[in-house]
Amino acid sequence: MSWPGRLETALSVILRVPPLFLLDSVLNKSFLAFLFPYDPAMSWQQFITWFLFMALVFLIGLVMFVMSIRQLLRIYSYVVNIVVLGLSYWWNHSFIIEVQDEDDVVEEDRMTFPRRDVVYKHFFAQFFLAWLFYMAWDIRRSSDGLSNFTKSAMQAAVHLSFISPIVVDGLLNIGFYRGWSPAIAIVYPVMHISHDILDSLSNVYFSCKRMYNIVRVTVSAIGIQAFIEDQWMRLHVPKVLRIFFITRVSYQLTVYISSIYYDTPPKMHFENATEEYKHENFTLIFQNLLVRSCETFVSLLGTTSVVSYIAHYIGLIMAFCVGSDTEEDRNMGTVSAILFFLLALQTGLTGLEPVKRLVRLYRNFALLSAAILHFIHSMVNPVLLALSASHSTAVRKHLRVLAMCAFLVIYPVCLVTYLWQHHSASPWLLAVTAFSIEVIIKVIVSLMVYTLFMIDSYRDSFWEKLDDYIYYIQSTGNTIEFLFGIFMFCNGGWIMVFESGGAIRAVMMCVHAYLNIFVQAKEGWKVFMKRRTAVNKINSLREATKEELEAFNDVCAICYQELKTARVTRCNHYYHSVCLRKWLYVQDNCPLCHEVLYKPPGDQNGTANTSSRNMDEANQNDIGNANREQEDL
Repeated sequence: MSWPGRLETALSVILRVPPLFLLDSVLNKSFLAFLFPYDPAMSWQQFITWFLFMALVFLIGLVMFVMSIRQLLRIYSYVVNIVVLGLSYWWNHSFIIEVQDEDDVVEEDRMTFPRRDVVYKHFFAQFFLAWLFYMAWDIRRSSDGLSNFTKSAMQAAVHLSFISPIVVDGLLNIGFYRGWSPAIAIVYPVMHISHDILDSLSNVYFSCKRMYNIVRVTVSAIGIQAFIEDQWMRLHVPKVLRIFFITRVSYQLTVYISSIYYDTPPKMHFENATEEYKHENFTLIFQNLLVRSCETFVSLLGTTSVVSYIAHYIGLIMAFCVGSDTEEDRNMGTVSAILFFLLALQTGLTGLEPVKRLVRLYRNFALLSAAILHFIHSMVNPVLLALSASHSTAVRKHLRVLAMCAFLVIYPVCLVTYLWQHHSASPWLLAVTAFSIEVIIKVIVSLMVYTLFMIDSYRDSFWEKLDDYIYYIQSTGNTIEFLFGIFMFCNGGWIMVFESGGAIRAVMMCVHAYLNIFVQAKEGWKVFMKRRTAVNKINSLREATKEELEAFNDVCAICYQELKTARVTRCNHYYHSVCLRKWLYVQDNCPLCHEVLYKPPGDQNGTANTSSRNMDEANQNDIGNANREQEDL
């Protein structure tokens, strides 16, 4: 990306962070607490007023977040103008107060500017505020096509307006003007801001209507999913959330450290916690930062983006270690973010008490680490099987993948051992244990299949039983995984009924029951029935004798390997039993002549179809012969 593109991206990210703080302050009820404080004892009329105001502020923050860069710059220019006007009024007011405190100064001394330092200080401050006001105002007027002379005249008028109380009081010393000068000084800038705001409000309806039409046309053209992905990329959502998280945590950390430095204890959640959560100041600060990072929905999204960022680079490191270069193996960050967010939602993380939230975060991270191990196994397994099936002799590649398999066995064992030593039995601990044991079993199954392929690579003859052994091993692993899925469903049901229920947990249990139980059972039964049907079909064919194989003296037409044992089809073709069984998973016709291989007893359709096909072929041959005879004549 070029430097202008990077600067535009950085500007887009920075401008969208303040709306997130606005949303976050509304959700934690801290926005304008001195004007609209939340009081549980307020009347229902006051509560409705407070709720409507907070809803309006939340809607403004949400709209600002999805605005374009140009629209955000206009909004921030208004904010800067209003803030600058407030500072200018306050500064001029403080200057007038200082002047009034020196009314006992004689007239001839006033004309010699005895308060020169005070005047200079206020003059340069107002001059800087006037420049800042004009620069923010010029952002909105840059597209109006004003001439340079008009802009210069307006800039001079703004500067004169800001410094007018100082100049007029210093030169004329008009007593009645002194009290009104701060308000009179901002009249001209307020007129400009009011005019711009009225113009913007008059265009709100047309802008909303235009935006609605653009969204409607875009969605109808590319679909809702592509539209959401496009907006996700345009708004740079992950980067904005990470910057929001870093800024929020940095501010809170600065408050905590400065309070410790100035010996003013900060307001922390765990001041009265037990020794399990309170060891020293920095540990206490870390615990408070961790808890406050998930206190609202917006802050939870920021934490999720950081978890996704860390998990993404962990996935890249793991992919590099195993030598994987597929795009699917680089999605660990996305998978981890979705899992962490779903765990937070179904456990009601943002609504828990601080101590319970800290414990729940600890448990969620343990579950997340166990789930990441499954993702790493899905990354390692194809590479492991590819190395064994391709008969690769690169020892370094094998060692790297085997070392990762050892990690996938050792780390879950250490994790489960540590958790059982420090925690009593609970549904959460059983879930982590089940996840860990399941990944260990998956690794063992992968290593067994890898070992069989490696043994087969050093054999000189065709290993016909290899497919059966692999099927038995993988079916055993899938059966154990299916049983673990049932156990996790029952464990989740126990948690929902006796510990913490909720609609989100119920939905997730339904999704788990469908994907990990029903679909897996359906696919497993389908594979079993296909294999069983293929075995029955193969058993209906006779085995070739030794004399027939010696007379045939050829290879299997499917795998091109030597035929030491074979099955003879009805069309008198020879194949390995295992090769023909795999072929029958797909179709029932001979690979060479397309004759029907398996005809159930009493089935006349296959015979009729075969006879009709033979008659068609005979008729076509007769027609071809007749045509050739005519050409010869």
